[in-house]
Amino acid sequence: MPSKGITVFSYISVEGYEIDFSVPEGNVHNTSADNFTSKNLEIESANIPGKFDFVGRFEWRVLHHGQVVGSAYNDINCLTGKVQDGTMTSTVHFLPLVTSDAIITYGFYAAGHGKFGLPDRHQCYVTICSRSNESWMGTVAPPGSPQAQKPFSRFVLAAPHDNGMNSMRTCDAFFTAANADAIADLRKYLPVLSFFEELPDHLLHEKLPNIVYGVAITQKKEVPIMLGLGARYFEFRPAKLLPIIRKVSSLPDKFYFQHACIPGLAFDEFLAQQVAFLDKHPTEFVVLHIRWDNIVSDCQRPTEQEIDDMLTEACAQAVNQPLAWGGRECFSEPIDALRKNGQRLICVIQAEKYDSWTAEAYATLSAEPILERFESMNTEGQEDTDLTILQCQATSQSIKEVLVYSVLSAHSATSCLTSTKAQLDTQTLPWIRQNALERLQAEKTIVIMNDFIDGATTDTSIMLSKTRLEN
Repeated sequence: MPSKGITVFSYISVEGYEIDFSVPEGNVHNTSADNFTSKNLEIESANIPGKFDFVGRFEWRVLHHGQVVGSAYNDINCLTGKVQDGTMTSTVHFLPLVTSDAIITYGFYAAGHGKFGLPDRHQCYVTICSRSNESWMGTVAPPGSPQAQKPFSRFVLAAPHDNGMNSMRTCDAFFTAANADAIADLRKYLPVLSFFEELPDHLLHEKLPNIVYGVAITQKKEVPIMLGLGARYFEFRPAKLLPIIRKVSSLPDKFYFQHACIPGLAFDEFLAQQVAFLDKHPTEFVVLHIRWDNIVSDCQRPTEQEIDDMLTEACAQAVNQPLAWGGRECFSEPIDALRKNGQRLICVIQAEKYDSWTAEAYATLSAEPILERFESMNTEGQEDTDLTILQCQATSQSIKEVLVYSVLSAHSATSCLTSTKAQLDTQTLPWIRQNALERLQAEKTIVIMNDFIDGATTDTSIMLSKTRLEN
């Protein structure tokens, strides 16, 4: 009988919460005991009333002490496997749900037939973490405590990978205005477009939003939610618009997060959001790492003086207490000393880092090569660097067949980036929890980076920070 499978994942760290996943005549009930596991459900035609009806509903519901506080669903045709309707039909609509004591994040990947190593089962994950994460640094290192006398480098920080690519708003402003000249120009600057060299420009123009979505949109939450979840490290690649984008669009001429030459969040907006958060949370810090990896040279970069001026101007907007920014010297300063000086925005530029990421290892759909990279890292490798980065997300869009298939069969929830999210997290995050502090013992800040930042990732950083600060 026709059927379509769904693999479900969950993570819960708030007492009293549970998650129900259901399909016709089947369900999975998860508690915190099921963290970092996966379970399978099947939408089967035999369980759908009506001889010629093949559409069944997949739904998840979050329960708090037995009461439903959040839910989402998709109606799935078990004959074709396609999502026909629902509230999880597009990743841009996967907005976090905030209750009185928790933040709920979720995602859904609409799977095809499993070509090129991609899953043939739909994927759905739900994570629940505490709203107290918004002030977690004050909890693990309270002002005046022995922990707060330790150097800042003892913190383990969660990082949203490519945090400025959390929306298509800026890109859409360009796509709307793009013409044939703009598309031809983009072919010169975006190597990934060589995968689509057989497509004429007018068809490439139609597919461009799906391509950008598949290669660049790695987050789906606004910066304040990322901070509320507990993220505290942000790599930002500020540069001005590619000349052809500036020419045809109505976007303001300023610095944006750039993914090669694909623009995301504006730098001034990003800084304003960081400062607003720090102003409301006096025990918290944010580390900003300015980099320009793979930025197209025609996208004008800010000078160091321009960066300094923008940071100073942003910090001046704090109203509740003085806020200042500092550099890499802050990593070795006691936490309380930095709080006393108001230096709670730490900015480094092109800092030396000991990073798990390599192009070869991370062009994958499985966790094995990533875990091998983790296994290869050690304390000695940390010594001459400021930061140790453990990246949990794959860059499967680097695999030509995977990206092309994902784009040409595009559904709003078929980004190849979402296809691996939950499955990788069930393996990378437990490894980090069990092994990172034993293998990486230098007095260096450790960063845990991930796509679609969530409570499981941020809770991992908080747990390890607590351990490091108590030792």
